[in-house]
Amino acid sequence: MKIILVSSCILLKKNKILTSKRPSDKSFSNYWEFPGGKLERGESFYDAIIRELQEELGIKVKSKDLSVIDNISHSYELNSTVVMAVFYIRKWSGIVKAKESQQIQWLTAADLCKVKFLEGNKTILEKINSNLYGFNHE
Repeated sequence: MKIILVSSCILLKKNKILTSKRPSDKSFSNYWEFPGGKLERGESFYDAIIRELQEELGIKVKSKDLSVIDNISHSYELNSTVVMAVFYIRKWSGIVKAKESQQIQWLTAADLCKVKFLEGNKTILEKINSNLYGFNHE
């Protein structure tokens, strides 16, 4: 079984959460997810999310502004398991822009259930909707 290490981030701004749609040329195309991606060789989960947010969204984040709020694993039918560190951030520099031709949107916690998310993100969605992360009403 292949293990894929991933960093994912919940960006919160004005009580809305940023979501990103996977491009049609990638696996699981047209599914929604939280910004982030696979770790590169020798990268930490923190290094990966800082790099991914810069590459995907053009924003700069500092590790001190990131909080790890969860660790999730999910097995997919393709004989692979994703192990994901889930970060949360409210402070960054720069303007959020889709830099990889992906579609992005800011959604309220209630609206997250209206889009088709990757299976590996469903646990995160359940915890957001149950307010287990504690930021739904900030």
